[in-house]
Amino acid sequence: MQLFLLRHGEAEYSLPDVSRPLTALGRQQISTTANSYRADLADVEIVLSSQLKRAVQSTDILVEQIALSCPRQQVDFLAPDGQVREVEQYLQATQDQIIMMVGHLPLLAVLINYFTGSSDTRMGTASLASLSFDYPSRGLATLNWIHYAS
Repeated sequence: MQLFLLRHGEAEYSLPDVSRPLTALGRQQISTTANSYRADLADVEIVLSSQLKRAVQSTDILVEQIALSCPRQQVDFLAPDGQVREVEQYLQATQDQIIMMVGHLPLLAVLINYFTGSSDTRMGTASLASLSFDYPSRGLATLNWIHYAS
């Protein structure tokens, strides 16, 4: 299984948190990341995103830039305070083998640490990580790379 984790682009600081939109820089960050990794992401089978506006907007940009035609789904378990166990259960139950998840900190860094056994993962806005594993469970993933947006 191949798992890509994308943190949303830079967002405006406003309330409520669920409605914070991307800034112009955030939209550009996601566009640049998508264009840089177009070939790596071309075979994504499903894109899951948090329901928060900045993640949905980041997903829209990513899908458009790469011209992905796969299913998209907004899920509760990719919220900033989402639970690792829910993500793990989803991955263990799905038949998809190349998955993109668009979400937030702290969850994305926690997921990388959990699946790889690391303890020091950091992800700035519009960072993209690639993990691979035979079975999605604690400590069984390989972190292939993390792209840090500039």
